[in-house]
Amino acid sequence: MKKSVFNIGFCLLAGSAILIGCKKKDNDPVEDVPTPTGYTVPGTYNFANIDTTEAKLSIAMLGELTTYIKTTHSNTAAPVLDAQKLKDMYSNVGGYFSTPALNGGVSLRSNADLAFSTFLDGNFESAAIASVNAGSNPTATTASNGVSGKMINGTRYILVDSAGLEYKEVAEKGIMNAVLYNQSATILNNIGTYDNTVETNGTTAQERAWDKAFAYFGVPVNFPQVTTGTKNWGNYCNAVSNSLAGNTSNAATSLNAKIMKAWITGRAAITNNDAVTRNLSATAVLKNWEIVIAGRFITYTKGALGNVAQPATYHHNLSEAVGFIEAFKYNTNKTISDTDIDILMNYFKTGGSVNLYNVTTTNLNNAISKMAFLFDLDASQL
Repeated sequence: MKKSVFNIGFCLLAGSAILIGCKKKDNDPVEDVPTPTGYTVPGTYNFANIDTTEAKLSIAMLGELTTYIKTTHSNTAAPVLDAQKLKDMYSNVGGYFSTPALNGGVSLRSNADLAFSTFLDGNFESAAIASVNAGSNPTATTASNGVSGKMINGTRYILVDSAGLEYKEVAEKGIMNAVLYNQSATILNNIGTYDNTVETNGTTAQERAWDKAFAYFGVPVNFPQVTTGTKNWGNYCNAVSNSLAGNTSNAATSLNAKIMKAWITGRAAITNNDAVTRNLSATAVLKNWEIVIAGRFITYTKGALGNVAQPATYHHNLSEAVGFIEAFKYNTNKTISDTDIDILMNYFKTGGSVNLYNVTTTNLNNAISKMAFLFDLDASQL
């Protein structure tokens, strides 16, 4: 596949036009990227020879790992979790995945940093102990402040640690952040370092890297016209997009449409050696991804406020919210400051550590207001 090359004058002109056009509209926090001229940008992520296998395997492994943890979310004598099995699933050893194609090869652990993996191993060990406590009396709440176990309201059952954090959410959000988001953001932040001249099986290293980053986002190639099959971050994007005022899931002005436009435009720009549009597209993807994080933080925190008397639902929502704050840390070019991340997290802390039993409604409302202010969102829409 021969690449088309812009002359210098056209690149400078296009770069100026794009920089002006990319400025946000007033009261619109969603980042847009204009359609470039000189080449065609397809309406879907329809590019030849894309390979998204590794990212899709990672997403599928995450799904099976969290499904295993959720076997404890029952009022029956649920199976006791095996900490070593959880660690092995995370490392992809032992053949524990029910889908044969997942066993062997790529692992979630190999794509995460050591600090996170060490933390998660400890969480798996704690979850296994908590499952024993929960299994001893499966129809009763066994968790309390300082004691891990099962938390129940109505037909909802969750397994939580001694601080009231849901084990399933700690693992799921943790891996979504430390693997899926971090891998994608790292690629996008460094996309210009990948070779874009030598082709292997019809694509360059830069095209393959962008495809991989896209696949970690967890949406189909014809998103948002089709939302069936969205996973993890793709699901959350769709949920936030539908909540923002005046938007539907596939309206041209929606978060869904703008982030997908950036994914598609950036990939087309790489194929056409348009580094200016490629970089603007990468920036737009990551800024809109932060809107997804901020938006879902707000919706889950509001969900907690609406379920204070329902402990399992309340703690589930707060566990989600804490996970979304943690997500910001995994993009080195994040727009939110470390100071603001600390401020947000402190709303959930007691004595320097997160403890969901001690969170006040005042702190939750303050957290919503802070997040909405930081990302220019109207919390009432979410």
